Amino acid sequence: MNLDCVDCKTRIDSFEALMTENGNLADIRLAPDKWTLKEMISHLIDSASNNHQRFIRLQLEPVLVFPKYDAEEWKNATKIASFDYSTLVTLWKTYNALLMHLIENMNPAALGHVWRREDKDISLEALIHDYFAHMELHRKLFEDRVEEIKR
Repeated sequence: MNLDCVDCKTRIDSFEALMTENGNLADIRLAPDKWTLKEMISHLIDSASNNHQRFIRLQLEPVLVFPKYDAEEWKNATKIASFDYSTLVTLWKTYNALLMHLIENMNPAALGHVWRREDKDISLEALIHDYFAHMELHRKLFEDRVEEIKR
């Protein structure tokens, strides 16, 4: 698979550092429709947990359908505001360490297995790449929110 695991680990480490250094801003809500930094990290943990299931199950079955994920509903259900920020960051980092282990040890024969979605099929290999693209998108959103808060 064409995935630079060293680069992924470096990006995870640097994102963790960004999260940690802005812990004092974690609960600031700029507007009712804008997520806090803590909610952003919780969303990334949701992504990791959902993809953990996908990464494992798609190695075991050639075609699967997974339940729908609604980020707003999950955010509202977690009630994450009362949860400890540093524990949340540690969970995100540790979950990603597990995902990196799974990816590095994945059966290459399973990379073509597909998640059958309503709109299209997505291969396990594409799903792994999408996971990291999603993380990078949220890193940018996190950086932008930090700057917004500091203004």
